[in-house]
Amino acid sequence: MSGFVDSSLDQSHELLLAEKRSRKRTYGSVQSPSDDNNEKPRLLTVAYSCAVIVQSWLVIGLTVGYTSPVLSDLEGSSSNGSSSAPLNKTAYQDLFSMLLPVGALIGTVIAGLIIDKVGRKLTLLVCSITYAIGWLLIILTLLTNGTLFRLFIFTGRLIGGIGVGFATLCAPLYIAEISPSKYRGTFGVMNEFAQTSGVFIVQLAGDYVSYYWLALASLSVTCLYTIPAIKLKESPRWLLTKGRDKEARDILVWLRGDEYDVDTEIKEIKEQCDSNETLSLSEIIQEFKKYSVYYPVLLAVILTFFQSFTGIDAVVFNAKDIYKHAKVPNPGIMASITCGGIQSLFALVGARLTDILGRRTLLITSSVFLIFSLTAMGAYEMFYYNPNCYPLFAIISLAFFIGGFSIGWGAVTFVYLPEIVPLRVRGIGVGIATVASWSFIILLTGLFRNYQIAVKPWGAFWSFGIICFFGLIYVVFFIPETKGKSLEEIENYFKRNSKNINQKEANQKRFHYYH
Repeated sequence: MSGFVDSSLDQSHELLLAEKRSRKRTYGSVQSPSDDNNEKPRLLTVAYSCAVIVQSWLVIGLTVGYTSPVLSDLEGSSSNGSSSAPLNKTAYQDLFSMLLPVGALIGTVIAGLIIDKVGRKLTLLVCSITYAIGWLLIILTLLTNGTLFRLFIFTGRLIGGIGVGFATLCAPLYIAEISPSKYRGTFGVMNEFAQTSGVFIVQLAGDYVSYYWLALASLSVTCLYTIPAIKLKESPRWLLTKGRDKEARDILVWLRGDEYDVDTEIKEIKEQCDSNETLSLSEIIQEFKKYSVYYPVLLAVILTFFQSFTGIDAVVFNAKDIYKHAKVPNPGIMASITCGGIQSLFALVGARLTDILGRRTLLITSSVFLIFSLTAMGAYEMFYYNPNCYPLFAIISLAFFIGGFSIGWGAVTFVYLPEIVPLRVRGIGVGIATVASWSFIILLTGLFRNYQIAVKPWGAFWSFGIICFFGLIYVVFFIPETKGKSLEEIENYFKRNSKNINQKEANQKRFHYYH
């Protein structure tokens, strides 16, 4: 009897939902054609989940921005009165700077290997643990000195870098998988805003607060975002690849709302992942032999190359000198404030425009800004001894460069990576692109100082300008637009291209056979 009542209630509930949808259609409710649904998805729950996740990128910003204050605090004699031994040798300072990208590279490799096996949520929690251990070891340097001090601070930096690698891979992927197509870019770019805000905060505070207080504050931020992260929902797309359909449906209903037709979305996802229960190493290798898999991954890797070599590190590295030439008071502080502030502001603008103008448009606009501003800054560095060369020109060029980078290459790249890689190998594919990104950063970090000495600052700026020009050509001719497309539509786009290529190859073979 109870079963009959339950089924009757279910039928009544479905009839009520159908009636509501019918009424909304009658009154002319207009939906995005890409959503293929008669109801708008609820955004509040998605926004909450993304707000929790982007805190991992806030900690990335705190970690990246931490380098300058800690070296300033410890490169000479200890100014805080503690027993901590300073990093008073150039080799120590270089090692401290290099350990972050090396750790991030290691973290990305580990995350890429486990994320498709243990899930997005658990990988993010591992990220939080590594962050916490890294900051704790740096705080414990207060109890050490000499060699033990360096062991703690270097180990903490390396482990913190591993956390950065986990977050760099996992957060954009998770956000892409839970966000509705229409708003995926907006939510995804919030990572960049959080990161630039973290850099801005720690560099601003670093002029007034000792290195261990910065570490303690960063540890507090890590703990504060870990608590709500424990209760986050798993990615429904990942659950569907593991055959956990009911759990995935419940989470999609929670994310999209009761009135949203989640069954249509589930059907689209399952069409891509029915054969995805578990992929062995040999099956993964076979997948990467397919055009529809290796081509988007290759696009992603090349995209990270152009992002890494836009020259953002070179510009930030020289920002203090540009302000010094302009005779601005406290050039170091002013460079930190303006660089961090402009990056955060334009990352926020990019978040608004990504789903309005599209990814390609922002990347193209960003490239044009970078080419002209790098050319201008190179010209200034070449002629700044000339009294007719106005420093204000360089400062304006610097602002245009940082704003142009943040609105496009800075904001869009890590939105785009998880969008174009197929679901069945998304963790590994995005992992490969992210590993490539950190490898390029390590290469640039290791070579940039000597390269700039060899070719002078103006030569470095113009070199990056040339690379940005080729990046512009790459985006125009090779990068497809993903604005408003579901992840499944994007995957089908590459599958269709694969079929067309296979058909062309078959026709060519047939032609050669008959001739």
